[in-house]
Amino acid sequence: MRPTSMGRLAAVASTGLLLAGVVSAGSAHAQSAAQARYPGGLVTYSIEFSNPQEKDDNNLPEPYGRVFVKDFGARQTTLWEHPDLDINTPTVPRYPEAGVTHRFADHLITEVCAYVGEDDTGYNADDILAQGCELFHGPGAYTIPGPDGEVTVTVHHIG
Repeated sequence: MRPTSMGRLAAVASTGLLLAGVVSAGSAHAQSAAQARYPGGLVTYSIEFSNPQEKDDNNLPEPYGRVFVKDFGARQTTLWEHPDLDINTPTVPRYPEAGVTHRFADHLITEVCAYVGEDDTGYNADDILAQGCELFHGPGAYTIPGPDGEVTVTVHHIG
């Protein structure tokens, strides 16, 4: 018996739906596997602040703002934070000054975020070093750019 056009169309549609389900299930499985690898814990990290336009006495940035890790929801753990103290904002090209430091994140880590300005009191308007987030994929360097520079968060170890 010869297949009809309608029968062929139904077979093609059925195969398409089956493949879409497999791809969807595979994506969901890969996403949950990635999330299961980095459920949080002790984060060992360092941070570098870069402002190529810095032109004061020491050519080093005076950063202020916040660097943190977060999940896809509202849970966040601050890795570094400093207020803008105008002329008293300290020069911090790297945090910590040498080596690495640790912070405990009691939640799933899905993103590394930095919202960091740079104080230019007396010279011109403050610069923006970093503004945004990068998806977390495990230990490694995460460079978050801004219009005037960048912040690099290096995650050395989780767990």
